[in-house]
Amino acid sequence: MYKQSHFHSTSHEVLAVVQGQANLRFGHEDNPHSIKQNVTKGDVIIIPAGVAHRLDEDISGDFLMVGCYPSGCQWDMCYGNEDEKDKLEKIKDLKWFAKDPIYGDNGPVLSCSHDGNTK
Repeated sequence: MYKQSHFHSTSHEVLAVVQGQANLRFGHEDNPHSIKQNVTKGDVIIIPAGVAHRLDEDISGDFLMVGCYPSGCQWDMCYGNEDEKDKLEKIKDLKWFAKDPIYGDNGPVLSCSHDGNTK
């Protein structure tokens, strides 16, 4: 996880914490509604495209996570710059997960849309 706020406009992201403990931020640090979340080994995070995220603090000093993306998606790096506005429009056209990344055909990710609303 990068220490700079960033988001992806071409793919949703799945993150799995494999070691240590950290505070992550979801939503740009300038966003008064951003959320700071403590994560630890075993946590899995689903980040919809367009949601800024960053590493705020490596609490344990050995924090490690693995990131992956749905098949066929090529991720990009966006930072919220003015010249990236055209990328934001394309996010709404991204398909949500066909299978839950952890549970498969019946997982909880399938009951949500990429805008965070329950289906």
